[in-house]
Amino acid sequence: MKIAYLHGFQSSSKARKATILKRELSTAYPDIEFVSLDFSDDIHRAVDTLRSFVKEELKKKAKLFLVGSSMGGFFSLVLQSEFDLKIALVNPCIYPTEFCLKHSLVNVSLENFDTHEKFVITPSDIEYLKVLEEKIKSYNSEKTVVFLQTGDEVLDYTKAQEFFKGSYVNIESGGSHTYDNFEKCIPSIVDFFKKEDN
Repeated sequence: MKIAYLHGFQSSSKARKATILKRELSTAYPDIEFVSLDFSDDIHRAVDTLRSFVKEELKKKAKLFLVGSSMGGFFSLVLQSEFDLKIALVNPCIYPTEFCLKHSLVNVSLENFDTHEKFVITPSDIEYLKVLEEKIKSYNSEKTVVFLQTGDEVLDYTKAQEFFKGSYVNIESGGSHTYDNFEKCIPSIVDFFKKEDN
């Protein structure tokens, strides 16, 4: 069994939740292989990189599961729609085009918080995201578990709550976008993944 973590927007494989997940899995579930993925801030390249990773893992017959946070949650849904993977999402972004437009992120210079690499979201990226947003509407509710905190200051949790109404959704009062006390979710995530791993 292998769990891959997909980080959020302007983040990296060294994200806080990735560090927590790695620590908790190595302590409580040493039999589970874990990897935190690095991928470009460029939307097209990010999706290409993640697709290639999944294809390689499936070629090796790996039992692969994804944990995606924020934008990583969106990418996890895209990958699920193509490879039928089981996924766990933490405060996921469901409508990245809306987020980018609302916050005026198109055609401006942006910087990754961890790597400090500069990048630009182009109108072409927005059109691509719209295509992907249509794609994830057919997500597999039986293979998806969602963890939301109402105190998320970046994303409106009610949008994810509505989108995932056919799935198991754990909603916790308060918290933040980074998801406070994330370690408490990990046993539930592992149990959910292992149901398919028998």
